[in-house]
Amino acid sequence: MDADSGDFGSGNKLPDDLTLDVLSRLPYKSFCRAKCTCTGWLSFSSNPHYCDKLPKPLTGFLYQKSDSSAVEVASLCPDDGSFDTSLSFLPRYEWLELTDSCNGLVLCKYGRNTSSPSVAHFVVCNPATRQWMELPETLLEPEGDSYATKLAFDPSWSPYFYVFNFEEKRNPVERWACISKVAIFSSRNSTWFMDDKWEPSNQISVDCQPHVLLGGKLFLQTSSCRVLVIDAFDNTEQPSHWIFDLPGYKPTSPMVDCLTGYLGHKSGVLHYVQPDTGGRTLLVWARDGYPHGHWNLKHRLSMSDAFGQNIFLDEHFDGFVSCHYDIVSLDLERGLVFLCHFAAERLLSYSLSTGKLTKIRDGLRRYLYYVPNCSMFPAKETDKDQDVSEP
Repeated sequence: MDADSGDFGSGNKLPDDLTLDVLSRLPYKSFCRAKCTCTGWLSFSSNPHYCDKLPKPLTGFLYQKSDSSAVEVASLCPDDGSFDTSLSFLPRYEWLELTDSCNGLVLCKYGRNTSSPSVAHFVVCNPATRQWMELPETLLEPEGDSYATKLAFDPSWSPYFYVFNFEEKRNPVERWACISKVAIFSSRNSTWFMDDKWEPSNQISVDCQPHVLLGGKLFLQTSSCRVLVIDAFDNTEQPSHWIFDLPGYKPTSPMVDCLTGYLGHKSGVLHYVQPDTGGRTLLVWARDGYPHGHWNLKHRLSMSDAFGQNIFLDEHFDGFVSCHYDIVSLDLERGLVFLCHFAAERLLSYSLSTGKLTKIRDGLRRYLYYVPNCSMFPAKETDKDQDVSEP
């Protein structure tokens, strides 16, 4: 079939403008299905001349106003109703807490009346397909330890998702916490396995830090301005892990750690975006390889021009320094950096192409960036019982 023409069967070809008009009226979910049936329609989505007129995915931010409250979405584009971002298709748990999101999947922690404080329950769902999977229970250590749970999913690498539950023990003398072990769940075989090969006092903490899954490697930003890499977790119970440094400015003490950046990716390459020492410029770095490689500075983005001011740091009486904004997510494929502006209490997007800020919504919350993915959960590779539900 001619990829430049629309074809609705029986040899009937439509002009491009008429095909585009038909496709533009479809909900995004239906458009995704249409692309799978005709290579000509698929070519429209990759053509810059047409893509602005085609249905857009419901990109946005999921958030809760309080723990266990209803899940809401702050959309970057009009909602056509294709996706249930409120997660109403999930069972009615006693409480539900948004935990993480990654490439269209959402991870939540949930509780039941019979829940024990020594057991964690997680569910992974896809708002685009309304599928959900309850993970087997995982045990928690006695009170005093902390946990950081990360969802990893990259459909370009594998149809399966992974959940990492990092246990971090706090040194009773020092202020820092460090990873003691990691429970890893794979949807390939629907089981958890334990990675406990960690050096004592490693001073690695990933709590509240961003992460990226690229080419089967999980990259996690640490609180000490380094990158932790976990590799070979998909086909072995002995993952490898190593560390390399982040580029640019490194805070000299917790008093000035407000200028830490954010890990991201573009075209399969690891990126890092960080404010400079005064917060007036965002520096965009790209890594040219790992474990051996270098960070290369790609862009300088003027926050002074975007906000119309030159002072972004405030020093407080207790010695702490705060920045007027914080990076909350990146979508470098779409040329966007997302910021929270503390004084205005707003969630904003910054366009790399225009240098302009756009308000998304008022209010400071814990926001999880969401881009829909219409692929279905694949069948697991074992015969073990597992809850996989769909409409």
